[in-house]
Amino acid sequence: MGRMRRLLRQLWSDLTYQVLALPASILAFTVVVGVLSLAAAAIGIIIGLPFLLVLFAAVRWNARLERKRAGWTLEEPIGEAYRRREGNWLRRLRVVSGDPQSWKDLAWLTFAGVFGFAASIVTITLWATIAGVLVLPAWYWSLPENGPDFGLFRADTLGEAFLSVDLALVAIPIAYVLTRWMTAGTLRLSKALLSPSREAALEARVGELAATRAGAVDAAAAELQRIERDLHDGAQARLVALAMDLGMAQEKLATDPEGAQELITGAHSEAKKAIAELRDLSRGIYPAILTDRGLGPALSSIAARNPVEVALDVDLDERLPAATEAAAYFVTVEALTNVAKHSGASKARVRIGRRAEVLRVEIADDGDGGADADGAGLTGLRQRVEALDGRLAVQSGDFGTTIRAELPCASSSRKT
Repeated sequence: MGRMRRLLRQLWSDLTYQVLALPASILAFTVVVGVLSLAAAAIGIIIGLPFLLVLFAAVRWNARLERKRAGWTLEEPIGEAYRRREGNWLRRLRVVSGDPQSWKDLAWLTFAGVFGFAASIVTITLWATIAGVLVLPAWYWSLPENGPDFGLFRADTLGEAFLSVDLALVAIPIAYVLTRWMTAGTLRLSKALLSPSREAALEARVGELAATRAGAVDAAAAELQRIERDLHDGAQARLVALAMDLGMAQEKLATDPEGAQELITGAHSEAKKAIAELRDLSRGIYPAILTDRGLGPALSSIAARNPVEVALDVDLDERLPAATEAAAYFVTVEALTNVAKHSGASKARVRIGRRAEVLRVEIADDGDGGADADGAGLTGLRQRVEALDGRLAVQSGDFGTTIRAELPCASSSRKT
């Protein structure tokens, strides 16, 4: 039963891919023919050369659609890596035309527009015919007088119609193998042509790491500035006031004991406030509860103190790497702080769970929306996440804001 279920699931996946290939192949053929025709006309005149950038952009757009279509069937994303385009239009044209991926995209679209169309037509016709023959006994009588001709016989009676059903049942495994072969071969070729080469992938990876490193450096610098500012404006100012009060109390101790006592009382109050501020500051750097008890209890204390009602769902079986826990904690804390300050929400929801080697963090609220994904606050969160090779997405509309972060996390031996 399990094997049959897998075969049916595979057949459904292949048929879906081939059915979608029909409009996709028509689009690919149209793009290829249109691009080649317009490119031939543009090359003939100097003023038409900048238009080639538009044609390459059309090829790249269609290739992205093909990557998504193949990725849905393969159940894995197909990445892309193009050379960085910089400078004036002539330099950009030189980069794009010299990028091997541009020509690989064009090669795939040509193949998809010709063979992909043929494979889709064959698959759809084959399975439509088999489906029609399987129910032929129910409608053979409506056909012309002699009935359909199957070569060995003509199904013009009920018995011969049922015999044609047997032929359709025999044809099913043949059609399955043919469909699987065409789909698997097409997907292998699409992955080979649409995936970036090793050199291009390494180049893109180096650029991505350079950008995330710069973001991490900026985030660290901003964090140090925040700590310095909080120390200078908060605890340091209180400690200075404390020292002054104690100095004046010392001077008055012999001549005005009551005044000295008042100053000492005020100094004691300032000391307690300074201790509280230092405790809050240390919690902002790295809370002790996160180290001792883990992500769930640390966020529970934050959710309990948040002015907005927070529903917290943390589904973790073991402790995560310290860097991952810290990133997830600060993303959640900052997001909940923004919810309380700016969203106008009455409720918020936090969901944290692990799937394979990825930790997913989602913070959603029912507020006014309108969060700026490129704003300073969310940019800082994105830099913190990307420093760990993670991803952060923001969706904000009329019905609230949702922040989703994905953080890589290797297996950890620390137990919750």
